[in-house]
Amino acid sequence: MSDDLFTTLDRAAGRTAAEPGLDTLVGGLLAQVACGTRVLRAVAHPLGFYCLPVLRDGALGVCVHVFDPATAAGQREIHCHSWELKSSVLYGRIGNLRIGVHDEPARPTHRAYEVHSDPAAGVDEVRPTGRLVRWEPLEEQTSGRGETYTLRAGEFHATVLPEGSPTATVVLGRTVPGPVDVLLGPVDGAARRVVRRLCDADRTARIAREAARRIGGRFDG
Repeated sequence: MSDDLFTTLDRAAGRTAAEPGLDTLVGGLLAQVACGTRVLRAVAHPLGFYCLPVLRDGALGVCVHVFDPATAAGQREIHCHSWELKSSVLYGRIGNLRIGVHDEPARPTHRAYEVHSDPAAGVDEVRPTGRLVRWEPLEEQTSGRGETYTLRAGEFHATVLPEGSPTATVVLGRTVPGPVDVLLGPVDGAARRVVRRLCDADRTARIAREAARRIGGRFDG
């Protein structure tokens, strides 16, 4: 069943904006969250968006990301994922800045930190590595409603949210062997633990309901 859901959303994300399908599918999932038939809790991400983890099944994952322009605009974290990413814009606009990262032990600007996550416990362990680097901006792509962008596992990037633009995306991830989650941080930074802040059921329902309304989901409540 999980494979079926992932495959259905993956196929819908590959269609053009003129071929409806993804809006209806995700709107239906959000309606289930809003009325409590699909039980989950939204996670408040430190970069200013809410993550609704619709599917977690082995190597496959589906999340709906709902961005708050008041807190997310202008915040950038350079990182790479241990999984292949496909992100489709449900409403609003979002930028994806690809980043080139180069080893630079003599005059580094950042250190690479591995992120080891335990979703069940809601904890991320951020551990400094011995890799010292510099980075440079590469291509920036801005996507609007109905458009999709992809990233390979291990490819560094930063999300850029235009100011004043309420935005939501549906993100499909497939973990692949080898890469780990990495973010760039201070050269002299220390290990730290990040505890994810879960929203309660009422707050989760409100987030899902508003997102469903914005993407035109068939939710009446």
